[in-house]
Amino acid sequence: MKVLDRYMVRELLKPLILSCAVLIALVLIADLFNNLDDFLRYKLSLGMILKYYGSLVPASFVQILPWAAWLGTLFLLVTFGFNNEIIAMKAAGLQITMIVRPIIFLGFLLGILSFLVSDRIIPKTYRIANELKEVQGDKKKNNGTGKQFKNVTYLSRSGQLYYFRTFSGTDNSVRDAIGLWLDPEEKNTRRKVIAKKGIWENERWIFEDVTEYHMDSRGRVLGEPKMFSRKTYAEIDVTPKDLKSVSSNTTSLNYRELKESIHKLKENGIHANNELVDLHYRLASPWQPLVMMLICVPLLAKTTNRKLIAVNVLICVGLVFAFNVVGAIAIALGKAEKVMPFVGAWAGNIIFGIAGLFTLEKANY
Repeated sequence: MKVLDRYMVRELLKPLILSCAVLIALVLIADLFNNLDDFLRYKLSLGMILKYYGSLVPASFVQILPWAAWLGTLFLLVTFGFNNEIIAMKAAGLQITMIVRPIIFLGFLLGILSFLVSDRIIPKTYRIANELKEVQGDKKKNNGTGKQFKNVTYLSRSGQLYYFRTFSGTDNSVRDAIGLWLDPEEKNTRRKVIAKKGIWENERWIFEDVTEYHMDSRGRVLGEPKMFSRKTYAEIDVTPKDLKSVSSNTTSLNYRELKESIHKLKENGIHANNELVDLHYRLASPWQPLVMMLICVPLLAKTTNRKLIAVNVLICVGLVFAFNVVGAIAIALGKAEKVMPFVGAWAGNIIFGIAGLFTLEKANY
């Protein structure tokens, strides 16, 4: 690595790390104020509170990383502009692509880090946070009373995949339930249960109008299906609390588990559009830091005076705001099936990332 590259990376890492620390602290402090009454009411120990907030750090890190990358790049380029360092680099014959190469490289590294944290760490810490919520009896966030959720999927730790067309938090009932018992090694469906209705009573699920299938290792049905008017399954370990915690999100699954669950749902004729959008977004969201960096570079790496630098900062703020709005709208359209899941997840990155790359050359002047 050249001396200039090391200098750029070092100068960018300082505001980047500081921004991460400050933003994570703000997220945790906001959550603390939101839950302080519950902590005092249930007299939680300091150790449990620290464990709870420790489990929130990875998710907070991934959440704020694009903003930290943007703030770090903004601070770096504005400082260079005020000190005329970019002018000196251009006067030495360097093109803008050579100057900002360390920034783009660091953006790629941040994308990889973000994906690894969200895929390897967050599913585990998410489960820990939900378990602690149950211990503290956080009624406000954990009960879901009066709500009805649609298209709820749950992958149990024992290798069972459940799908419920609707789940009611009012009476802890489900409708149009499908349970898949998966082979632990080959992930093939070995048993399939379909029920019109299920109700949670006496710490167990009681299903009505049940049809049960058994499959071989290739997924072919063995014999005739069995019909039951009412039946319970002791091995079904999902509870209403589990369904409330995973309803409308797939945070508890890593990328591979989410992909496998979508595959099994589609095999059984279940439309998993929301899950497909989430799957594509798992690959798209880690690159938001890089895109937000690219938004800054063409505007703030120009050879200009301090007044125009301030104007460009304001334009940069507006573009970043537009980037997040477009991304949120695209995801909503994807989940509403107005656009393809891939487009819904990637639209913001593609539009603003390509625009940043195509306008990069203008920063040479």
